[in-house]
Amino acid sequence: MDELISVVVPAYNMEQYIEECVDSILAQTYRRLEVILVDDGSTDATGRICDQYAERDARVVVIHQENQGLPRSRKVGVAAARGAYVGFVDSDDWVDSNMYEYLCRELEESRAQLVTSGYVVERPDGSSAPVLGEVPEGVYHPRTDPLFCRNMILVEPGIRYGIPPFYCNKLFRKSALVPFLEKVDDRLTHGEDYACIYPCVASAETVRVTGACMYHYRVRAASMSRSSDEEYFTRLNAMYLTLKRVFERHPQAPVLMKELNACMCWRALSGVNEMWGLQLESRVPSYQFLCENTRVGKGTVLYSAGEVGRAYYQGLRAVGLHRDILWVDRNYQALQAQGLPVEDPKRILSGPYDAVIVPVQARELYESIRQDLIGMGVRPERIFWAEPRLYR
Repeated sequence: MDELISVVVPAYNMEQYIEECVDSILAQTYRRLEVILVDDGSTDATGRICDQYAERDARVVVIHQENQGLPRSRKVGVAAARGAYVGFVDSDDWVDSNMYEYLCRELEESRAQLVTSGYVVERPDGSSAPVLGEVPEGVYHPRTDPLFCRNMILVEPGIRYGIPPFYCNKLFRKSALVPFLEKVDDRLTHGEDYACIYPCVASAETVRVTGACMYHYRVRAASMSRSSDEEYFTRLNAMYLTLKRVFERHPQAPVLMKELNACMCWRALSGVNEMWGLQLESRVPSYQFLCENTRVGKGTVLYSAGEVGRAYYQGLRAVGLHRDILWVDRNYQALQAQGLPVEDPKRILSGPYDAVIVPVQARELYESIRQDLIGMGVRPERIFWAEPRLYR
């Protein structure tokens, strides 16, 4: 690992925190890095502190500019970056000393275009909590993986991200980042991270998801209350159009557009709730099929067409995998009369199956179905059940 990593730190009036931030970057065990501090027209001592770091350490580069906002500051910093790899740190946060060594190794070993990790929320009361996205640790290929795209954005609106849409818990190959960063509207204050991160992730040939939490996100009391933004919907539309242009040309366009539309509905309703003080419900309860224990393919059986089974089937249908599975239920005749493509469980006997997934709520019902399946000759290790998770 000898590639230069450029760490971009946009800063505006952060004299209270920027020293802890920069010190944590300069203390990295990975020594081949440069730190680009973009002073975005600060009116406090932030710019002077940045210059002092540049005088003491040749790895620090300082750029002073008139106040232009966060999106433009990121672009200016990346344009000045000499490294093949790029990372970001917000000027009021800090990182563990081995973060970039770890991310660089994961990036190179997986040959990914970017590597993403979790982060640690640091609260004003001194407590902290690690946060991970819902996509499990692993190596993914978004352009050919509809299930990854299905879970990439929001697994549960407002609460659970598949891949958290933040710059700072990731390391990018600069060549993979720049095309999407340049297209972000400089006026965006809501969703500028969405507008770059999700197109970049979705368009990558390979993405490495890790379970590490080495980035420390400081929640400041001043940032916990947001004022009303009269331009909220103008900015939301700009974010939507940026994502739409990329997703419509993607190999998994139907999946991504469905997720994007759901995300925009949630953000629009959230904006209405915030500006008008309403509490409109923006989520519909549903059972989410995450495929944690097995891969879905032509050797998969879905055994049950109850409430959970139908939710699972709809999830598979959304990503086009329903055509590859055999869906069966004991009451198949009545279900067929309702128009559902459910078949007789005896169809399982027609050929070997790699996995039989039993989507039911009660463990007792699962055990009953399991015994029936074993009696039919299905091997026990190929029968799967997990307690269904209701997402609201």
